[in-house]
Amino acid sequence: MVLKKAPCLFGSAILLGLLLAVAGILLLIGVPIDGIVNRQVVGQDFLGYTRDENGTEHVNKMTESWLKPPYKMQLNIWMYNVTNVNGILKRHEKPNLNEIGPFVFDEIQEKIYHKWSANDTRVLYKNKKLYFFNRNLSCSNCDLSQKITIPNVVFQKLVDAADTTIFGIRIKFAIENVLKFVSEAPYITVKVSDALFDGYEDPIVDLVCKNKILSFLCETNTLQKRIGFFYGQNGTTDGIYEVDTGRPSPMNIGHLYTWNNLTIMPEGTWDTVAARMINGTDGQLFSPMLRRENRLSIFVPQICRSIQMEYQKDVAVSGVPSWRFVPPLDLYDPKRPENRGFCNKNGVPRYFENTTVQIENCLPAGLIDLSRCQAGSPRVYLSNPHFYNSPMELWHAVTGLSVPSANNDLTTVDLEPTAGVPTQAKRIMQINVGMVKGSLSITENTTNVIVPVLWMNETADFDQGTRDQLIQIFNAKHYSFIGGVVSLSLGLIAWMAVFVVVFVYSRQTEEEEYSRLVLDEDEVETTDAPPQEQENQNLA
Repeated sequence: MVLKKAPCLFGSAILLGLLLAVAGILLLIGVPIDGIVNRQVVGQDFLGYTRDENGTEHVNKMTESWLKPPYKMQLNIWMYNVTNVNGILKRHEKPNLNEIGPFVFDEIQEKIYHKWSANDTRVLYKNKKLYFFNRNLSCSNCDLSQKITIPNVVFQKLVDAADTTIFGIRIKFAIENVLKFVSEAPYITVKVSDALFDGYEDPIVDLVCKNKILSFLCETNTLQKRIGFFYGQNGTTDGIYEVDTGRPSPMNIGHLYTWNNLTIMPEGTWDTVAARMINGTDGQLFSPMLRRENRLSIFVPQICRSIQMEYQKDVAVSGVPSWRFVPPLDLYDPKRPENRGFCNKNGVPRYFENTTVQIENCLPAGLIDLSRCQAGSPRVYLSNPHFYNSPMELWHAVTGLSVPSANNDLTTVDLEPTAGVPTQAKRIMQINVGMVKGSLSITENTTNVIVPVLWMNETADFDQGTRDQLIQIFNAKHYSFIGGVVSLSLGLIAWMAVFVVVFVYSRQTEEEEYSRLVLDEDEVETTDAPPQEQENQNLA
């Protein structure tokens, strides 16, 4: 009876093994679970409202986090103190820099205004940033009231005025007279707090504004009365953003339509239309279902342009698998045709005669000219800290800088690729001032040089609630993998069991057949024996 059912049992076992194996393979490559997770993520990935059981509308969880990001954010700043001003002005010395820091600030962001538009497919908002000095986390000798010596941005405007105005000789003479009444000019000593957020009043400005010949510099806002590298950026917003809410397409979430009602930066900001275009996202929201081969485009109002980020490697942030994106090496390379629009066709100062370091009308690679983006057009340049990814000639033009490295000096954004949620971000940059010799007597012993003022590391780390949500996505895929391994293993075991049973059954059948043949031969031999032998056998 069992033997009659064997083919049926074997067939069922083979079919079951096949089903388990197919299910295991699908689970291993994530087909069913990815579909479920992706649909769930996409269904929740939008800014807007949901209704509770009573029909009352509430902003969804994503919007709550967007309005008041729960991320832990900090701003770390290292100041460069110039220690040899006399040597620079009198003995042709390179600027020597002493790095002080970090000065740590706790950062809080919140949306102080938001308005839905275009049938809730777009939202306009203002983002407010607040910074609070954290003495406990700052270096032991870091105090905002301590004084440092830094390049004088205002003085550089006087250098330009003496060399470029149509009444150059008269202007130069007036400037030389003004400089007799100040104790410092090319470099200035100020409090750290004033150099950063509070701003300082340069005594030169007051003297220039009172001078009849030079007063035009104040009237045309060429000289700013209060100077600070982050002046006016604490407790304020950086404009009005109009972004996509993710409805009806979650893949468009965060797409930036306008900034301050502009789709393109004003003419004169950069040299080409392509360079002035406002592209990408606002840098706070990213689309789900990221792809490694796609670059991220982010608009940064502080530098008046969009930048790109490309996939670098897989990382794990507090147990959450993430993809790390970094600025591509070609982003600030002026030799590339697509980047020439960010140069200046009207010319920039020459800091290096070597054209492999600095080509005509452009800054060296790795630098962004902020002069056309800031009020008063100060000669301020942005770079990676310690001139990382810039020609080493910039690093050698000063002394005291640490050796650049990717670990300390590279901006990174880590994103969970399924939800497109940032798990960790580091915005790292250095602010520099271009010091030009000009024709004033006080700078006759100097050379054109780019002098770092500070470098900063602004960090954002996701909160425990966001981590728990992302871990659920990871766990679903992880358990899917385990289930795939188990299912595929059971399928293979089922096939192996069938094979073993068939093999054993076949061997038994062969042995029984062989035994039967042997018995049959013995019977034949006994039956065919001669009669005499049979009689003898009977007698025996």
